[in-house]
Amino acid sequence: MPRHRLFPFILLFFAQCIPAAPQAPESEATPRPAAAQPSTQPAAQPSTQPAAQPSTQPSTQPAAPAPAAPGLATVAAASQQMNGIAVAPDGRVFVSMPRWIQSDSFSVGVVSNGTVIPYPGGNWNLWKPGFPPAAHFISVNAVRIEPTDPRSLWVLDSAPSVKGGPKLVQLDLRTNTVARVFPLDADLAPPDSYLSDVRLARSHAFITDSGSGAIISLDLATGRARRLLANSTKTKAIPGLSPIVDGRKVLRPDGSIPIVHAAALELSPDRSTLFYCTPLGGFLWQVSLDDLLNDKLNGPELDSRVKSIGPLIPVGGILMLPGGELLLSDVERHAIVRRTLDGKTTIVRQSKLLDWPAAMALGFDGKVYIAVAQVNRMPANNKGRNDVTPPFRILSFPMPK
Repeated sequence: MPRHRLFPFILLFFAQCIPAAPQAPESEATPRPAAAQPSTQPAAQPSTQPAAQPSTQPSTQPAAPAPAAPGLATVAAASQQMNGIAVAPDGRVFVSMPRWIQSDSFSVGVVSNGTVIPYPGGNWNLWKPGFPPAAHFISVNAVRIEPTDPRSLWVLDSAPSVKGGPKLVQLDLRTNTVARVFPLDADLAPPDSYLSDVRLARSHAFITDSGSGAIISLDLATGRARRLLANSTKTKAIPGLSPIVDGRKVLRPDGSIPIVHAAALELSPDRSTLFYCTPLGGFLWQVSLDDLLNDKLNGPELDSRVKSIGPLIPVGGILMLPGGELLLSDVERHAIVRRTLDGKTTIVRQSKLLDWPAAMALGFDGKVYIAVAQVNRMPANNKGRNDVTPPFRILSFPMPK
């Protein structure tokens, strides 16, 4: 498979109206049958064209009192949509804010006094056409702090439709400065790509492309990268699957079903296996890092080593627990679900506040943190209708025993 040389510089898509009572818990998660005439058009991505004069001022939206939600605490409430989350050892909570519905906002933030302010500040949080795309956050979809590298915040900038914009950025949490920037060129992030999530292990970054369906492997020492499984059906969405939230199907403005390919991913506790899935339902896939890093395997050989470990409900994100169980952001039931090693599922938290729970992070304080994104209420996924209701929240609860 071809390699592409990168030179590191010194750096879920996706609304609804009246909530109904959540469905009863299920013991097994099964994907929804395909629709009779699914759309084969790519998922409509919200516009990422920034406003001419973007604001970098912190939100003045106070942390609104949360409705009663047993077992859930509100960490932050802000006017900006947040979908990615990472928690540092010192307790700081970082969020990603893609420019889906807020073209004039900053795209990476840190929780401060119950709301969100730009991080790291300065020019990185400014963006408008004409600015150097490699030196500004454009539309960040994911942030990540690995337990094996707690001093680094990794920022995945999808920057769709911006030439030279897609990149992975490493920030030093001790100095709050950019350490390295890894640009991802058009061979790695083609025009129809949407960089979705990232995990780091063995001096590599593994990145999902939910726009065209692939996994990117990036060597952090050399800057070389490979685009993997781009021709595999195992990184592609199953046509016709779409979540039903509060009785309404998630649909694009033209009434068709969104198509979102491989997005959420996680590492096994021993950091030897990568898990990933498509967010609108289908299967949970696993592949060993040994196989992903073996450049002697051709495409079909690598594809044959990717295994399904069972069906999966529509999810906004997945989180690996220390014992090997997974937490799933159950978007249809406004819930967080635990998936055991044998595939059985149990609801551990359920609340109307979990209005499209997206990415999750395990804090060093033993709590699970969740970004609630209201993706189903966005015009792009709600037949053109905007039912988004700020504030957007970061919630937390103690890690399940």
